[in-house]
Amino acid sequence: MKPFSGYDLRTLEIFTQVCELRSMTLAAQRLGMTQPAVSQAIRHLEDVLGVPLVDRRSRPLMLTAAGEWLSRTAGQVLQDAKQIALTIRQFGEGRALRLRIGLVDSLSDPFVPAMMKRLTPTVHYLSISSGLARTLRAGLIDRSLDLIITNDPLDDAGEIRKIPILTEPYLLVVPASLNAKDISLAHLASTMPLIRWNARSQTGADIERQLGRLRIDLSRHFEFDSARTILGMVAAELGWAIMTPLSIFEMNPVLNKVKLLPFPGPSFSRTIAVAVPPGENETLAEQIGRVSVKLLQDLYVPEILNALPWLVFEKAKEGKSIRIGSRNDLAAH
Repeated sequence: MKPFSGYDLRTLEIFTQVCELRSMTLAAQRLGMTQPAVSQAIRHLEDVLGVPLVDRRSRPLMLTAAGEWLSRTAGQVLQDAKQIALTIRQFGEGRALRLRIGLVDSLSDPFVPAMMKRLTPTVHYLSISSGLARTLRAGLIDRSLDLIITNDPLDDAGEIRKIPILTEPYLLVVPASLNAKDISLAHLASTMPLIRWNARSQTGADIERQLGRLRIDLSRHFEFDSARTILGMVAAELGWAIMTPLSIFEMNPVLNKVKLLPFPGPSFSRTIAVAVPPGENETLAEQIGRVSVKLLQDLYVPEILNALPWLVFEKAKEGKSIRIGSRNDLAAH
């Protein structure tokens, strides 16, 4: 047998057309070639492989056993080759062979399905997973995630590009039965425990720093890393909490059992951003940033402002993120 080399994908394409039509003449017409050129290509393929592929004595044309096997195999080879070319072109267009996105767990339904719908046509393989900020950070650093949407500032994570999409305030969340007039942190601390976020979470760290600035030291009774659990605890009148709108508004069943109030004292907020290593998927990260801003404006902001009319919304301008806060907070920026 001669070495397995010396033919190209075009030769395989000609062969598959001959196999499908069982005629070199019809294959030549479909391919825009002459019949002798098609016959010569098949002869060349047989010479390279060292075995006959077609029985030219039969009408319609019949394949040999080797020809039947190659017919099945060549179709997959050609399909793979087309996918390779498509994927390489997608890289040039700012698309990716595969994209693994890590998502802060405040964003789930309806954000994830809407995001998937918009991104699926642009990537060959797409995976979206959610988790705590520290888990997303680890995934970005060890490259098990290509980019993340997170509230982690990533200041100590090396050179990471961040594309802000939303800044939102921390709110006070108390049981609906509580008299909301003149609520202070001191009053709350004396009447019921703070339902804390896990101290290892980014949100928990944000809140602990703010309480530290205010020199408020609260005993630890409850600590969770799930927004659903924390809100459920407040709804059950087991304590109060500090949360952001995004972490609250997907849990409609218990919203009527809590009150959402401005944080008493200096306001503080968190920023959610798309984070990506520089030079890796940056074009896609910018696209995801734009898509995320639009989804947040369309799916989340109207519901938040309807429930909390004392908040205002600064619509995203070109290349900017959304800002939600009090009028004074937004005016300060």
